[in-house]
Amino acid sequence: MHYRHVSDLTHAYDLVCLSPHLDDAALSCGGELIMARQAGLRTLVVTVCTAVPPETQNYSALAVEFHAEWGLDHAEAVTVRHGEDRKAMGVLGVDSIWLNFDDAIYRMPNDYYSRETLFATPHAADTLARELTPVLRDITARVQAPRWLVPAGVGMHVDHLNVLAAAEAVLPKGVLSLYEEVPYALTPEFLATRRALIHPILHTTDIGPALAAKIAAVQCYDSQMAALFGDPETVGQQLTSYHRDIGAGAPAERWYTRP
Repeated sequence: MHYRHVSDLTHAYDLVCLSPHLDDAALSCGGELIMARQAGLRTLVVTVCTAVPPETQNYSALAVEFHAEWGLDHAEAVTVRHGEDRKAMGVLGVDSIWLNFDDAIYRMPNDYYSRETLFATPHAADTLARELTPVLRDITARVQAPRWLVPAGVGMHVDHLNVLAAAEAVLPKGVLSLYEEVPYALTPEFLATRRALIHPILHTTDIGPALAAKIAAVQCYDSQMAALFGDPETVGQQLTSYHRDIGAGAPAERWYTRP
């Protein structure tokens, strides 16, 4: 089920995944979501940055670059991704809701105008975390979930860092599991940088029975594959290798708790 409004959330969930963008949940913890669903748990994906920019949007050079990489024109850049997300959520077998906040490249085009500014500490004028906090507070009261999967900030994308900040402001530490973001987690330097900042306790979840379905869910985001993985034809091999490395041969996903 895809919910249109937060007010439509009227029953409890066992597991909620907080996804900054239209692909992060499938990329980073799709295996865990599938395993939870197969175990009979009620699962929900809450995606934050899903708003369609207005026709009058002033696009930065970075947004123009991204749209070209995705093979989408400005008018369809987000709407096509909506369709991809619906397909992916169907493969994962989870319920979903979009919160319709703006992606950083649309929210603050004059401040997040380069990769260096996008993958960094959020700008002082960025209000995403502050605006998201009361929305999350409302959702947590409605769904009463005992466990939340939230982004760890690997790769230092400003949207991920804002979402993590809002989650940590609302949710008790004991319910938070911080997932390593793919594809950034495929780069050892990104992992080392983030772990040095937050000093996490590492955990893994066996996703062997769910790996094929996770890859299928990821590949629903057709517009993103070249930008995220280079060669779209090798997405399955790259993910399989990454997850087997985590599990020392048995496919696994990795997540963190705070000390």
